[in-house]
Amino acid sequence: MVASAATDVAAVPSVGLRDFTTADLPLVARWLRDDRARSAWGDPDANLCMLREPACSGQWRAIVEAGGRAVGLMLWQNPTREELDLAGLGDIPTSVIDIDILIGEAGARGRGLGPAAIGLVAEAVLADPAVPLLIACASVDNRASQRAFAKAGFVALRIFDDVPQGPHWLLRRGRQAPACG
Repeated sequence: MVASAATDVAAVPSVGLRDFTTADLPLVARWLRDDRARSAWGDPDANLCMLREPACSGQWRAIVEAGGRAVGLMLWQNPTREELDLAGLGDIPTSVIDIDILIGEAGARGRGLGPAAIGLVAEAVLADPAVPLLIACASVDNRASQRAFAKAGFVALRIFDDVPQGPHWLLRRGRQAPACG
């Protein structure tokens, strides 16, 4: 998937997504070993092991680029019934798409790049009528992630236990209602 969009702030470079490849692993490894990433993403070695394997059906991976420079990683997937049930999310259908994002470059954080990248994926995914909504989760302590998803049109539904990471907000975004007029 390759996509791009200008952000709302003129001083922020345009944001795009390009396919993740194994050539990106050294950069992503550096990002995942950062203390901020580790607190949200957990064990960097386990994540790198997962990223070394080809994505399964219903899983997608992309590098977030800003001004042509790699700044982050996005993953989105159809969660399994087992994953949803384990988290106490039995009311969520498996036809949803779950989004994860990491803005790995410290200088790129807090500049609106995350919401722009999330918005690119959201618009593309929700164009598929088989996808009823998008979900994401953010630790109750991760205010930056909560803000990024809110700016991309997600709303907080409830707190749930994301085993083994602990309490997280379940965030949701559906299709935008058509304008009346």
